[in-house]
Amino acid sequence: MKTTAFLRGMGAGMVAGAALGAVVMARQDAMKTGVGRTMHRMGNAMDAAWYDIKHAMQ
Repeated sequence: MKTTAFLRGMGAGMVAGAALGAVVMARQDAMKTGVGRTMHRMGNAMDAAWYDIKHAMQ
């Protein structure tokens, strides 16, 4: 598996997920908290993915 293809796929998935989350939320205040939680989860997922990639390369 190529690392760049994986990272591009993760980035595209993050953007699509954030866009979908923004569309699904109806109220403005709910959208802010929902998008904040989504961004936090995506950050954690990226950290975990980077950790796995780093250990796979060693």
